Amino acid sequence: MVINSIMPWVQCTVAFLVPRLKRGLDNGFTQDPYKTKKTSIQNFKALYTGAEYLIHFKYSDCLNVSYIAMMYGLAMPLLFPIAALTLIS
Repeated sequence: MVINSIMPWVQCTVAFLVPRLKRGLDNGFTQDPYKTKKTSIQNFKALYTGAEYLIHFKYSDCLNVSYIAMMYGLAMPLLFPIAALTLIS
């Protein structure tokens, strides 16, 4: 569960940095927002809009963490703060 509490931060960082890097490579790391190497609107939109946010993955993780913490938390009280940290992120 400790890995579960760290992975949302890692995924958030990767989800932020990878599109920024791709956009920077597209416009040559300039500040001009209208400069692009894309030749079609479809490719431009695919690069600058990003991926869809799928809520069902986060929802299933929350249910799983809650179940494990409530099931085994009385035997291992350390699970409660780890579960709280996981649910906050």
